[in-house]
Amino acid sequence: MKKLLYLFLIIILLVAGAGYYVYNLANTKSLLFTEQSKTIEIKKQIPFSQIGTFLENQNLIADKNSVDLIIKVKQFDKLILSEGKITLKKDWTNNQLVNQLKLMRNQKKIVSVIFGSVRNLEALAGKIAPFIELDSTTLINTFRNPTIQKKYGFNNQTFLTLFIPNTYDVYFNITAEEFIQKMAKEYKIFWNAERIAKAKQLNLSQSEITILASIVYEEQKVKFDEQPKIAGLYLNRLKNNWMLQADPTVKFALGDPTIKRLLYKHLEVESPYNTYKHIGLPPGPICLPEPRTIDAVLNHTKHDYFYMCAKPEYSGYHNFSKTLAQHNSYAKKYQRWLTKEGIR
Repeated sequence: MKKLLYLFLIIILLVAGAGYYVYNLANTKSLLFTEQSKTIEIKKQIPFSQIGTFLENQNLIADKNSVDLIIKVKQFDKLILSEGKITLKKDWTNNQLVNQLKLMRNQKKIVSVIFGSVRNLEALAGKIAPFIELDSTTLINTFRNPTIQKKYGFNNQTFLTLFIPNTYDVYFNITAEEFIQKMAKEYKIFWNAERIAKAKQLNLSQSEITILASIVYEEQKVKFDEQPKIAGLYLNRLKNNWMLQADPTVKFALGDPTIKRLLYKHLEVESPYNTYKHIGLPPGPICLPEPRTIDAVLNHTKHDYFYMCAKPEYSGYHNFSKTLAQHNSYAKKYQRWLTKEGIR
């Protein structure tokens, strides 16, 4: 009888000890990163029974057993963690970590949508669609919806300026209107008080700054260090009520960005985008410029140049002139070089 009692007491002590061990382990903080939170990407489904190994391989915990035991005790080992991005918090205990992973196991899939410079809304929709559940037709129909454009303060010509090229995390099954709402929030973040103040100093709206940046970008998308100088030239023309006479706007009006050599016949195209015929900015951007080009306009180089012409070489830079006579001299040299290179 005494032996049975001793055995019973030993079992109770062992169970209590194991329970105490599990309790301490559950309340231990095991995450190794130093920042307050860390976002990780789950690229394929992970059984909960393998989460400890996954976190250890990612150098997020030192010992997989500390997490695996909590998962087993909670009987979560048969659950599945879905693909997507999850954010872990530094101060989570093992117990909180496991509980949060359980809550996030069926989360909506988060994807990174990436887009850079594009020529128009159709091209933008084509860039975005492969990343999310929506097709490009649904996107473009929403982008072209006058009610939605007006809601955010744009029109059919300026709506492209709402989008800032970057990488954005969104839900895979996001709707077209939710995507636009997301872009509107990012737009407000980009157009902070400092940038808005600089635009006002130039007496231009945010959309007008982007329209000018689109011209600057099409003029120079190789040597970005020259963009502030080009921006300064076009601003000089705008201030003096001159036509911009920007070749990329003519190519846009003709619908042919591949033209290498503009001829006089090209300059006769009837279009509000032909800055050889109309004073001021065109009604909309001729492409979606990169953020650094928008900043090149806002932080343009101040100078007295009014003309520019590509240099007769493959340097990618331009010759700048203060007078028409000097410009014509550069232009003749450039035309002779084009002919010599067989560029027609």
